Amino acid sequence: MKKTLVLVMVLAIGLTMAQVASAQLITNVVRYNPDGNSGDTEPVIAPNPLAEDSLIFVDRTHEYNNIPPEALGAEYIMVANDDKDNPDYMLDVTLSQACLLALAIDDRVGDDDNTNGPTLGGGIMDWVLNMGFVDTGLDVGIDEGPDGVINQTSSIYVLPVAAGTIRLYEQNNGGSRNMYGVAAIPEPMTLTLLGLGGLGLIRRRRR
Repeated sequence: MKKTLVLVMVLAIGLTMAQVASAQLITNVVRYNPDGNSGDTEPVIAPNPLAEDSLIFVDRTHEYNNIPPEALGAEYIMVANDDKDNPDYMLDVTLSQACLLALAIDDRVGDDDNTNGPTLGGGIMDWVLNMGFVDTGLDVGIDEGPDGVINQTSSIYVLPVAAGTIRLYEQNNGGSRNMYGVAAIPEPMTLTLLGLGGLGLIRRRRR
């Protein structure tokens, strides 16, 4: 009886996830970039959910590879990689409902050694920690070819947010880094994942 009840609950959660996933989470994205190059391409909401070989940027052919299962199917924003070194960058992301907002931050940010993840704070993307984003311990691969070879990795940071507009800020740390990515994961899926380990919040970094 207990097993049957658990199965029914899992199925119910799955149906709820499917219903919410069909509603658009990211409804608008606006970049403010006063010191940037006026010719930089504007970020856009990706036309398809996050999947293997999804294009990352609007101005490069880089692709996401080895996406953690927890992030597959998320809505995401195709940002401009040229914005990676603009000091006054701001990005307003409007969300239709509460969700888990995720950032994929180049592991070389703050340090050329990408074996330990980005080094944030001390003037480098302080806003990420100040807003309460947490390192999940999960990584996503970046294929810069795209030729099927993972050239770099990015660490996934997450923050539960309410519906409305949330402002994100600059990376501005080395022209060779990749600009951070932005994705939104539906709240029911978030709650389910928290029950299964919380998007890696209780995992140690694989590296």
